[in-house]
Amino acid sequence: IEGVSRSRNALLNGDTKNYDWDSGYTCHQLGSGAIVVQLAQPFMIGSIRLLLWDCDDRSYSYYIEISTNQQQWTMVADRTKVSCKSWQAITFERQPASFIRIVGTHNTANEVFHCVHFECPAQNNAHKEEGNEEVVTTELGTGTQQIVSRPVQASSTGSLHSLTGSTSRTHAHQP
Repeated sequence: IEGVSRSRNALLNGDTKNYDWDSGYTCHQLGSGAIVVQLAQPFMIGSIRLLLWDCDDRSYSYYIEISTNQQQWTMVADRTKVSCKSWQAITFERQPASFIRIVGTHNTANEVFHCVHFECPAQNNAHKEEGNEEVVTTELGTGTQQIVSRPVQASSTGSLHSLTGSTSRTHAHQP
């Protein structure tokens, strides 16, 4: 419901491969606004996964808040003092949410925060490595990450595709 994108639902359409300098992401100006997703109804959530725009070597800082009413917000991830790139897996204590707000606080290349993909709950927090194992990144309470390898198992994954209240606006800048 908030954020700028050249194509409707770019953040939610499941496309994590076809993005570039001009399209395939949702963004907001640092220091102004945010990227806000409205869920179709209140859900108990305990994880979020997102893909930060990564077509060059830049890194981002951000925080994520959730709310049931857009009045009171609870921070579930504070990455304001961390350099973040590419896939982000965030886990937290399960709690009710109707709105998720992603607020970029820093970009090493310019003054815009770019997010390519968003999943709530995190649908698949693993990526395939060489051989037949997948590497799972788990967020620990201290902000560190633990890497665990396990055999790959078939699973069905997806993301929230049809959320109500989505808006898109045209913008004239490059990442």
